[in-house]
Amino acid sequence: MEFNYIESLVLRLCKQPRSFEYLSMNAQSYDPTDLYKTLKVLEKKNFITNFDGLWCLKNHDPNSTIINNADAKAKFFNEHIGFFALFEKPHPLDFEWRNSVGSLDFLVKHIECSTFDNDRILLLGFPTLFAATSLKEMSQHITLVDKNQPVIKDLEKLISKDNFNIVEADIFKVDPDLLGKYQMVILDPPWYSPHFYDFIWLAAKCVEIGGSISISIPPINARPSIPQERIQWFSFCQENGLCLENLYSQKLSYAMPFFEFNAFRIAGVKDVLPFWRKGDLAIFKKTENIETLRPLVNDVIEEWIEIQIDTVRFRIKMDKTTGTKLPLQIHSIVDTEILPSISARDIRRNEANVWTSGNRIYKVQNSAKFVTLLEHIKSKKFEKIQEKDVAKQIELIIKFEKEEYNNYLDWLYHEMERHFD
Repeated sequence: MEFNYIESLVLRLCKQPRSFEYLSMNAQSYDPTDLYKTLKVLEKKNFITNFDGLWCLKNHDPNSTIINNADAKAKFFNEHIGFFALFEKPHPLDFEWRNSVGSLDFLVKHIECSTFDNDRILLLGFPTLFAATSLKEMSQHITLVDKNQPVIKDLEKLISKDNFNIVEADIFKVDPDLLGKYQMVILDPPWYSPHFYDFIWLAAKCVEIGGSISISIPPINARPSIPQERIQWFSFCQENGLCLENLYSQKLSYAMPFFEFNAFRIAGVKDVLPFWRKGDLAIFKKTENIETLRPLVNDVIEEWIEIQIDTVRFRIKMDKTTGTKLPLQIHSIVDTEILPSISARDIRRNEANVWTSGNRIYKVQNSAKFVTLLEHIKSKKFEKIQEKDVAKQIELIIKFEKEEYNNYLDWLYHEMERHFD
């Protein structure tokens, strides 16, 4: 059948499910009223259909992902989210957020404009920035401190020059004397006071007098206590010999992770943009050496065991007081299983000793047996599994989270496509 130019353009665009917003932006200034009429004509002729607000070819499976080509999907995400395909799927307990490409470009430019060739740069909790500087093959000597082994393994593939180095260590425990002195330190700490204090203390110890420290901090509306907390944080910086030089409001952007997408979905929150979360960047100069004691964070930092099955990451907090003879039981803490919040102020978090990368939380009796069960499921040693009912529940969790993650990728692509040229 012969199609006119506009019809051919629309059919080409609709090879993937498209919103009317997207079609109107990419129809080369074609009048939206006429565009809508064209869509209805093609729909009546049975060439396209509208499914859940998206226009697509009639033979397109509405249950399939928006992009079937995995390479094309990864390329699109990597254009806007820093190294989206490189790192493991974020877990709520990582306190880690993926930076937008725009944020990484800004920070790379900040390094280039604020340092000289061969200066030493220290990154604390900023793996995406390390990857960005490595690919740019910058002349500065850049060191990352991180303890996330999967992330480190991925980053090591990018290192092509001797001036890039990774120190596998816990930021809350590493000896600053082992790291040495730097002209610049950039840190992206979890946005909570105990973590912030220890990151700042370590950075202040590692930067030389006259050097700078750049810190991502939450904007004032991130939670009710932030205005007061920021005053306390800046006072702590001053106590450690740091003077505020610049403050850039909402200069950093972070992509919504899968676990937050799930939390919002269960909470009934809709129409949130992928890069709604912003961060301020505070820049300090070190003006003097002041001896201070390292903050105590032992009560805050908990050890969790991780087991990944397929694409689902399970974190398990071992109960040292529980006897191994108790029967294995798993209980939902919330009716939906998915916690409808990512706030650290949510008291329901305290009950959980099992947490998934999709923000599901559970209370498990006999965590040691639960770990063994997960290991059997992962290695497909089903004949060794005694707790069949719990195993079936775990398999359902894995099935649901894989489906939800595909829905998240579809949503992420659709929303980013609408809002980026």
